[in-house]
Amino acid sequence: MSDDEEGTIEFIVDSLEANALDDAEDLEFDAETAELLSEGDEDEIGGIDDHDESEDPVAEALKPGAPLFILHKGAQHSGILPAVAADITGRYRGALHVGVAASLPRTSPAALKRFFDSMTSAAPIRFADPEAFARPDSLGQAIAAQRGDKPLVGRSGAHWSYFGDPQPGGYSDTWVQDVLDAQRSMGASVLLTPGLWADPTNMQASLASARQQAIWARSALAPGEHLAVNMTLTPPWLTNVTLRHKLLDEILDMNESVFYIRVRWPLMPQPYGQLLDPALLDGYVELANVFEENDKVLILPNTGLTGWISLAWGTHGYSTGIGAGERSFADTRVIRMKRTNPRPAPTNRTFVGEVLHVTDVTTAGQLEQLGPGPCKCRFCARQRQLPQWDKALAGAHYLRQAADLTAGVSTHSRGRRTAARQIVRTASSQVALASAQVPLTATNDPKHLPIWAPLLR
Repeated sequence: MSDDEEGTIEFIVDSLEANALDDAEDLEFDAETAELLSEGDEDEIGGIDDHDESEDPVAEALKPGAPLFILHKGAQHSGILPAVAADITGRYRGALHVGVAASLPRTSPAALKRFFDSMTSAAPIRFADPEAFARPDSLGQAIAAQRGDKPLVGRSGAHWSYFGDPQPGGYSDTWVQDVLDAQRSMGASVLLTPGLWADPTNMQASLASARQQAIWARSALAPGEHLAVNMTLTPPWLTNVTLRHKLLDEILDMNESVFYIRVRWPLMPQPYGQLLDPALLDGYVELANVFEENDKVLILPNTGLTGWISLAWGTHGYSTGIGAGERSFADTRVIRMKRTNPRPAPTNRTFVGEVLHVTDVTTAGQLEQLGPGPCKCRFCARQRQLPQWDKALAGAHYLRQAADLTAGVSTHSRGRRTAARQIVRTASSQVALASAQVPLTATNDPKHLPIWAPLLR
């Protein structure tokens, strides 16, 4: 949120239909803000149970097999994530691997180290994402332009020399070493290459740079350390056939087997919705198929349930979180409201597993009466005891439901694709059955279901 000289308040949103405060992301998302927002968030539900680990749980989680489910930390409500990780780990050990991810440049060292220390038992897979794409000489300027000229990384970027130091002579092995050292200092268990924006207008140079940085990173690893190639792509890399095949050829030719690939989505049609671009989804399908066929590991950060459905196409893991920014890496827009106007009441929302979508709480309650009744997870049980809506508990419920879906496709006797197809068909049937009594319209409409269905045949 930001005040301008004309007495208006600005909010950043990532969807066309968002207009209320609960759909806004802070403009000034920096270390000080993140730490203030997290104060009082430490009232977690239960503790973290110690559990037996294999000799190298990180290596196990990065192998083809049980999927990797990553909780992505945002600025708010991160205090509940250790309880969520513990709940999922205790319930689904063997069916999935639990990881966490957090932005390195958008968090202070103290806050990030504290967060990772709280997750070491329940989530041995930890990504301290360098987000080098947000540097001003990468994709940073384009993102800032969408945010009213406010950069994605604010004052907290000053804590990290690799992020702010100019590189007039081009990126070097020393700079890549600095990126790795920053992640090591926080306790990351999987190190990422920088993840600079891959410019589709300069295809060969972008791919060569990503390859070279992976080579430098590999040579700088200590024994026992794990590496993932971090790439940041714009839509043409998946929607343009020539670019997509060049990208895939480069990936297959690299010696690395684990890739962490982030794609910038168009502005979302609705808050907390899913990707609806058919061409981009087709690109994800081919990307995931090729990875699976060649025994390489594809991780899709910030993809929400789109990441979940991609497990059926061959993706190994994905990340999601409580806030909209953790569920999608999408274009944004600024909305403005006069300070003298009354602020709109927030729309309380919750994830409804039966329709695979987030709806307002009133609609969710009506759907409960038609279906299996209230959710029985521990977070919803706590929510029902409170006098007012708690967004952290609602987010924890969503994460638990996403983990349920992930474990469901992981353990199905006929494989992930069959499991996902059955789940999507059941959700579509539920929407149709509910339509007479509980019409799902506007932001409550799960527009992604009819788009997903043909991609699972």
